[in-house]
Amino acid sequence: MIDMLYIFYRMTRAEYNTAFKGVQRYFEDVDKSSKLRKDGYDKQAYITNGFAKLGFQEIRFRRNEWGYHALEIRLRPKLLLQVKAYYQLTALSEFQDVALRFDHILKDILGLTVPHFFQWQVRRVEYAADVHVQEDLIPKYLFLFKKGNLPLYFLINQETQKYWGSQTNCYFMATTVTVNWYNRYNTLLTKEKQSKKKFADFSITRGVLRFETQLRSGYGVVKDYLNCTRAENEIMKFYKLIVGKGDYYTLDGAIQLIRSKVDCFRKKLELERLITLIANSSGVWQAKELFVQGKDSSRAADKFSKRLNQLRKLGINPVVLPSEWGITKLENLFDLIKASIS
Repeated sequence: MIDMLYIFYRMTRAEYNTAFKGVQRYFEDVDKSSKLRKDGYDKQAYITNGFAKLGFQEIRFRRNEWGYHALEIRLRPKLLLQVKAYYQLTALSEFQDVALRFDHILKDILGLTVPHFFQWQVRRVEYAADVHVQEDLIPKYLFLFKKGNLPLYFLINQETQKYWGSQTNCYFMATTVTVNWYNRYNTLLTKEKQSKKKFADFSITRGVLRFETQLRSGYGVVKDYLNCTRAENEIMKFYKLIVGKGDYYTLDGAIQLIRSKVDCFRKKLELERLITLIANSSGVWQAKELFVQGKDSSRAADKFSKRLNQLRKLGINPVVLPSEWGITKLENLFDLIKASIS
């Protein structure tokens, strides 16, 4: 499932000039308020939002002094197929129809000589899955996710730290990828208040927890990204790494399960110590730091990961439920996320 694509077609100077004049002429004839304008933030680009309701969130002409000329488009593909489908994802099976609409608008309406949709270069793609969850449980899941096995490159990022305290999302950013798991309804509610504009009705997003992976350093063409296996891998790999498969239990409940499922006394003791260490720290990521202190860091890190995976294989999430919640078990969303990807 895809929410947004940022794609581009690199042009010669002559192609650029012809296309620029053609688009400007179209909007001067049809809608002067939408004609190309200098971007206030991006000084090397001219932009129009004239076809935003049709999915072309931005049409951007970019050129620089080194001879780079390109047409760039920020595309919300679902809007090409369904008017006002602002809050829905585009299934991969729908992209044949997306391509027909995309080509029709650029080639037949705007009169541009550009490649077929599937041959455009990709700069950014947002793969996503929407999972319906009991609404009052969403902030609890987000709290637990932040206590998961987060890689250091996410933790040290300034943008990750900036949004760490949010109760509506988990925003983990790195150099070329952003993982954003968030409460769909509450996020839109916040954006609406900040914009001071009335959004189209988004009540359908109540109880939706979105799992989104943003690849910001794309290479290849559009058709390379419209692969279900690739989409699933991109969405699931960080969930597997950070959260894993096990269900959530209280510390007492997890220890009881370890004792009932593990026969080896030494292994049982090691797993009990590990999950207790995690319960008494800020999360798996901090427990790992504590575990390797004063030891051969590489060997200790391997041992920690091995024990972590042993817990997950037992169906136990290494992050435990706070006792004050009054919940003894919380289902892992792994299977629901996977089932929603198509």
